[in-house]
Order: sequence, then structure tokens, then C-alpha cells
Amino acid sequence: MTIDKNALFEATKALWPQIVRVSDNSNATNEIYQANEKAVPQGDDWRQLALWAFHQALGVPEKRAVAKGLPLYPHEVAFDEFDTRMRANLNGADCWSDERAEYESS
Repeated sequence: MTIDKNALFEATKALWPQIVRVSDNSNATNEIYQANEKAVPQGDDWRQLALWAFHQALGVPEKRAVAKGLPLYPHEVAFDEFDTRMRANLNGADCWSDERAEYESS
């Protein structure tokens, strides 16, 4: 099976609102992530992993937005940052070895 990394990224990004007002709610991104996680079937490992990687990719921009009192724009996350997080997560444990090989060969 081949993973379409860009399609996975775009589908995950589409689950996020255009603007997240993190200065109003410091837990906003966690709440959105958790709602998205609940909406995706537990057996859908690729989508679950992509949700987590995208949430992680928001970490630095979120801190910057909070520090400046600005909103966060999830749709500005670059594919490269998402891809870096996906690879790091897949390399985190041997239980992901099959998925890691599949992702890297795609």
C-alpha cells in the first residue's frame, strides 16, 4: 500500500479551523485535537498518527501566537513540518516499523 502523504496532510489540516484564538483559551489546540481524535475511528492508525503530528506541528507557532497575543492560523502549517513530525513519530517505536517503511517508500 502506498500512502499519499500530501492527501493525508491536507485531509488532516482540513479538520482544523482557519483561526484558533489561543490567547482567549490556552487549551484551545488540545481541545480541537481531542475532538478530532474522537471523530476518527481508533483503528485508523494513519489518521490518528497524522492528527497527532499536525497537533505537534502547531507547537511553536502556538507559543509564538500566545506570546504576542495573536490568533493561531493552523492552515499555515507547512507540509515539511508535518512530515518531520510524522517521521519522528514513526521512528519512535519499533511497533511502527511496517508503517515507517510504508511511509518512507511513498
